[in-house]
Amino acid sequence: MIEKSAYRIKKSGIFGMGMGTAFLLATWLVLGGPASAKDKASVEIGAKLPDFTLKSYNGKAYQLSKFKDGLVVLNFCSQECPWSRGIEPSMSKLVKKYGLKGVVFLGIDSHKDTSPDAIEKHAKEQKLPYPILKDVGNVYADAVHATRTPEVYIVDTHGKLAYHGAYDDRKAPDKTGETNYVAKALDALLAGEKVEKPVVKAWGCTIKRAPKPMASTTPGNTATPQTQTGTADVGPAGSGSE
Repeated sequence: MIEKSAYRIKKSGIFGMGMGTAFLLATWLVLGGPASAKDKASVEIGAKLPDFTLKSYNGKAYQLSKFKDGLVVLNFCSQECPWSRGIEPSMSKLVKKYGLKGVVFLGIDSHKDTSPDAIEKHAKEQKLPYPILKDVGNVYADAVHATRTPEVYIVDTHGKLAYHGAYDDRKAPDKTGETNYVAKALDALLAGEKVEKPVVKAWGCTIKRAPKPMASTTPGNTATPQTQTGTADVGPAGSGSE
């Protein structure tokens, strides 16, 4: 029921609600509660990752807390980003290798303009072996402070964050890196060991966020709603990207 409501909200412009009210309601539906200051802080290693219920492009609902018996890899992705598209062949190989060991891989698309139909078309063309979930209004990206595509979060069997950051150490979108941080983290966790480098700065494109109201005041005037969106895109070495 939650998922259907969230989808109806997206299609109807939240039934004519004000932007602030619409955002709070979307946050409630995806995360199961109201927005809070805590939601805006980056999740630390060892902390519980916020739960979510998000739909894939084919309408199937996924809830993070349902995967409590295995490791879960969440990859914030966007088919509009060359860096994100660049890891897809390598990620697909990881899915086939570690899926046999019970690891779950989920893509999360928080791009403000990408529709479920467009995601489905891309996923089928690239034969991606993992579902991509639509994060309407980038509510979950905000909750975990995700800013890039690709940006990876690995959740352990206790629902706690075990790794956060870059997929690998590539220097160009289509050049596979020498070190795959995700594979190394999974190997350690499956062996019952701690991840050697649990945080690696993510590179890639910024998540293009949906506009949200932002109060602005000037002397003698009342607050007026404004909007803010994503910032410039930067690759791993500070180079520009789309």
